[in-house]
Amino acid sequence: MNRLQLGVPGQIMPPADAAVRFAQRSEAEGYDAVWWPDHLMGWHADTMWTPDLTPLATVQANPHTYFDPMIMMGVVGAQTSTIKVGVVVTDLIRRNPAMAAATALTLDHVTRGRAIIGLGSGEKLNVTPYGMSFDKPVAKLSEGIDVMRLLWEADGPVDYRGRFHTLEKAVLGLQPYGDTPPEIWTAAHGPRMLKLTGTKADGWLPTKMTAPDYGKALTTIQQAAQDADRDPATITPGMLGYLLLGPDEETVRRLTEAPLVRALCVLLPSQVFRDLGVEPPLDAGSGFHDFIPTTIPREESLRIIDAIPPEVVRHYAFCGTPEQVAEELHEYREAGLEHLVMWNITAFGDPSLAKWSFQAMAELKKLVGS
Repeated sequence: MNRLQLGVPGQIMPPADAAVRFAQRSEAEGYDAVWWPDHLMGWHADTMWTPDLTPLATVQANPHTYFDPMIMMGVVGAQTSTIKVGVVVTDLIRRNPAMAAATALTLDHVTRGRAIIGLGSGEKLNVTPYGMSFDKPVAKLSEGIDVMRLLWEADGPVDYRGRFHTLEKAVLGLQPYGDTPPEIWTAAHGPRMLKLTGTKADGWLPTKMTAPDYGKALTTIQQAAQDADRDPATITPGMLGYLLLGPDEETVRRLTEAPLVRALCVLLPSQVFRDLGVEPPLDAGSGFHDFIPTTIPREESLRIIDAIPPEVVRHYAFCGTPEQVAEELHEYREAGLEHLVMWNITAFGDPSLAKWSFQAMAELKKLVGS
């Protein structure tokens, strides 16, 4: 079994030079990758971002403060030498596939082959408030990846006729930095996205699910790869894992009850809530596809938080001491996990534990990274 690769979250807000220093420190400490999310809008409703629900509201004006990940990947990649830089994840609704292909190749050169392009079908909150259509997101992603790869591989102008994209004598003359173009990893959960990952992607980046479900989904991906005459071993099984870390069980219990931590679980599909014996907080199928934080009244914010019990948090995040989380991760290693993006959300539960939680991540790294 290969060593578990470990990624850390890139700094998403000013000052930018601190983001560079953090990545350089992460590289020195032996982390494998630093990852940025791609958000115009954050996941928390403005009406949740109040001092009575989180101390963060007294030091940060709003929950929607995000650097552009592609720029940060370039800035950090130019000032590091071994750590990979990735986006977890962008989409091909906001980013035209031809522009995404050019950006990816540019990052490939700036980072000397260390850029990973994470792609997903998108989230409604980043799309419809900005005047774009969220219609057929999986089909748009699938076709968009085809356009990117066509432009990367073409020797001269190319044509393409698809449902959503048309190329007429289009050309992208920039060649990859090395022998292969940048890796595309996909944030896949449902059957169509898992099959897409097996047929078109170089890595897999879902959010946390149970270890048995992870193993089953990975089998689906590997079978799709085989059916497409691809080597399944070339697809890196990764995961975006939220970490909620505490020094003892009582602290962890308190963190799972924190309003902003519980609110994050609104993203989960309704079926996950039902499987856990909990009534879904939203009528629609999934927060990814239906939740627009800037539209949520205060009363609705409070209702959503109250509707999400701590046991849902324990399903959605790795909750515990570093030792407890390391033990839980062993199951995922057995199921095939090779790259964990350790997304530390402890500060949402208690900002005073933020510094300690990153030290705890270092302890977790020692426990699982060997």
